[in-house]
Amino acid sequence: MAIIELLEFQDQTREVMAKRLPEDLKADIKLGAQLIVREAQTAIFYRGGQALDSFGPGRHTLTSANLPILSKLINLPFGGQTPFKADVVFVDTGLIDDQKWGTKEPISFRDTVLKVVRLRSFGTMTYKIVDPLLFSNKRLKSSKIFSAKDLANWVRDAVVQRMTDVLGEVMKSIFDLPAMYDEVTAACKARLAQDFAKNGLELEDLRINAISPPKEVQKKIDERSGLGLFEESMPAFQQYQMGYAMRDAAKNEGGIAGSGMGMGMGLGMGFMMPGMMAQGMAPGMQGGTPPQGGTPPQGGMPPQGGGYPQQQMQQQAGMGAAAGMGAHQGYQHQHTQQQQATGQKCPKCNYPVGPGIKFCPNCGNKFENKQEKVPCVKCQTPLIKGSKFCPNCGSNQEQTAKPVCVKCQKELSPGAKFCPYCGSPQPA
Repeated sequence: MAIIELLEFQDQTREVMAKRLPEDLKADIKLGAQLIVREAQTAIFYRGGQALDSFGPGRHTLTSANLPILSKLINLPFGGQTPFKADVVFVDTGLIDDQKWGTKEPISFRDTVLKVVRLRSFGTMTYKIVDPLLFSNKRLKSSKIFSAKDLANWVRDAVVQRMTDVLGEVMKSIFDLPAMYDEVTAACKARLAQDFAKNGLELEDLRINAISPPKEVQKKIDERSGLGLFEESMPAFQQYQMGYAMRDAAKNEGGIAGSGMGMGMGLGMGFMMPGMMAQGMAPGMQGGTPPQGGTPPQGGMPPQGGGYPQQQMQQQAGMGAAAGMGAHQGYQHQHTQQQQATGQKCPKCNYPVGPGIKFCPNCGNKFENKQEKVPCVKCQTPLIKGSKFCPNCGSNQEQTAKPVCVKCQKELSPGAKFCPYCGSPQPA
């Protein structure tokens, strides 16, 4: 049987959290053997499944002086003679960093703007072992090795559970989340402290990389933000859409004339459909073909046999096209009159615009919105109304007392949504 005279463990992967030596658990250790414990390591001696002595960083010679508890147990069965049977667990107490976490599936939340939204969240964390004996007994147990990968599922599920709980309490709209990352992180870290402490761990750092909806929801949000540019002026949006339609029509072989004819034919078919449906529902109608000649009888009723003759269909299609083009020209004339009545023009291209328009429909120039100015409370520099700080002297424009936590009564920074000391949410 092998006799061990040197005990040490080096981890080049930086993933091993605990390692038991000797690996085969059959070798003997003799008094006088050398034990090397590196920085950010702790060595724990076990005998008979019971933890006895522990050693910190350094080079140790195993004698009865530095193994008092183990020496007493050795003297009983072996009469003070060596070698003796024991195993050593090396526990890494350094930082385990860049550990990823994230939701497996999107989670549904209430949203004041979108009503209901599904969100994903992911990020990284850093933690370390602060109680080696507790960690070894609860996680390593009788195994030979325990790595950060073995702990990854538990850590990820714990973070996602607390993150979901916090977001469910404070989230009003997804559009407010980017300004709340620090508060959400502090609240999650405070609530996770007890979960980690039960396993001899301490959460050093927690980072949120993103809280975002799935791609299909992001696409809908992009569409909604595009409509928001014209929310206060639908005529401008209609002009915007009409410009794109005319550009696309110009690329067709028939050009604008062909596009206009197509629009007229479409309107003509729209006018024809009610008459055709009414004739189809009239009593006494029977299937068949129209009589030769294609001329409708007097009185406007189609001949027996169902359906209009070809000449009458073409005539009504032409009437529909004329009506459609007339309606379009009437709308343009009315809209031009409304624009001229306001007397407003684009300062860049002199194109007449209506009230409330933010962008020129002709050149796309953005109209400046003159905002109300107020003086700084300290240096009297003109500021935009609602500014929180003065860019000239840096003084706070909101002269209010600092808030305190509703639970632990500790002082908080203005606008904090969570207490960084106890993690409790604060009223808005």
